Amino acid sequence: MRIVLVNHYAGSPRYGMEFRPYYLARAWRAAGHEPIIVAASHSHLRNENPLVAGARSVEMIDGVEYRWLRTPPYRGNGVGRMINMVTFLARLRRELRRIGREGPVDAVIASSTYPLDYGPCERCAQATGAALLFEVHDLWPLSPMELGGYRAGHPYIRLLQRAEDRYCRTADRVVSILPKTLTHLVGRGLDPHRFRHLPNGVDGDAAMPESASIPAELAAWLGRERAAGRFCVGYAGAISSAYALGTLIEAAAALEAEGFSFLLLGSGRSQDELQADVARRGLAHVHFAGRHPREAALATLAAVDAIWVGLRNEPLFRFGIGMNKIFDAMLAGRPVVGSYTAGNDPIGDADCGITVPAENTEALVGALSRMRSFAPADRERLGRNGRAFVLREHDYSAIAARFVETIREAKADPNPNRPVGRRGSRHG
Repeated sequence: MRIVLVNHYAGSPRYGMEFRPYYLARAWRAAGHEPIIVAASHSHLRNENPLVAGARSVEMIDGVEYRWLRTPPYRGNGVGRMINMVTFLARLRRELRRIGREGPVDAVIASSTYPLDYGPCERCAQATGAALLFEVHDLWPLSPMELGGYRAGHPYIRLLQRAEDRYCRTADRVVSILPKTLTHLVGRGLDPHRFRHLPNGVDGDAAMPESASIPAELAAWLGRERAAGRFCVGYAGAISSAYALGTLIEAAAALEAEGFSFLLLGSGRSQDELQADVARRGLAHVHFAGRHPREAALATLAAVDAIWVGLRNEPLFRFGIGMNKIFDAMLAGRPVVGSYTAGNDPIGDADCGITVPAENTEALVGALSRMRSFAPADRERLGRNGRAFVLREHDYSAIAARFVETIREAKADPNPNRPVGRRGSRHG
């Protein structure tokens, strides 16, 4: 099958997040399909962005074809990001027409977090007779409303709402990364039998942490902390307020004299603020290690005593969470302590650690103290549980195969509400 996946923010191991499109497409390629990823040249999520001289460029990454559409750089969530989106959508229409002229298309997947790419994807599917799928990463417009404070009557929110209602009504299948979105989407017009939950995952074929080396400076830091008999807690991900790292720093302050050390891998907008807070509190055992390649970060996580993941206390998480950093923590094979309040509990499902309510410092201090009190064999068991669970339930090869089956279902059972294409049928 020729599968076109549109994801504004798609990345790869070469460029950085986000990784889901890359791993799905690589698995599809290995299974004999022909995936094409269409993405913007500039994304705030990537470590590095591709260089695109003209309006577009084509790049092969590990056998996967990327179509980069040149978009202007931006910072933050202001006007620059909106211009970036509008530019991408304008170029996307032309690129999808080009793809349609190049040959048959079996499936078009709109997957850009925000739903405005659905319109161009719907027109492409209509023109080519392809199956049409929408992939839900976050619920928009609820996300900008609940997290960003936008009002329901704001023109941008009204535009997003029309797009959400449109894909719920006309998509052949709606695939959700989040597990608890069905009730909301049905309320927006989705036929429930067209819904599929396909979660985030891990690359089970990639080098595992033990086959990668810990960067020398991190190995030295861990060695010093261990020699002092301290219990080392690791975190890897963006240094952002979205992940409630302030709660972790408060817990670190409470546990400084109790023999705990904290290693934070990553970078982000909140780093300067958090480092200033650490300095103000005089915390000598909290180390900001900066950003490292994923393999090095996983190897380092595999060497700590426990891994922490967290989120802010936001009502939006009632629809569930599927954070890659939780699955990476499980892959590292260490016990996990999670600070989140959500509609699901991946750590509990895997029996790989302890979950406490979001942004509750007292509960987090108690959980970390409890984790240290476990016998080393019990912590090893929790780590093994998590790794076995994530490889069994979240390997991208299996998720990609389920996605292909969903495409086949969509081709066999098209949505009657979809506009009929110029070829006289919805699916050729």
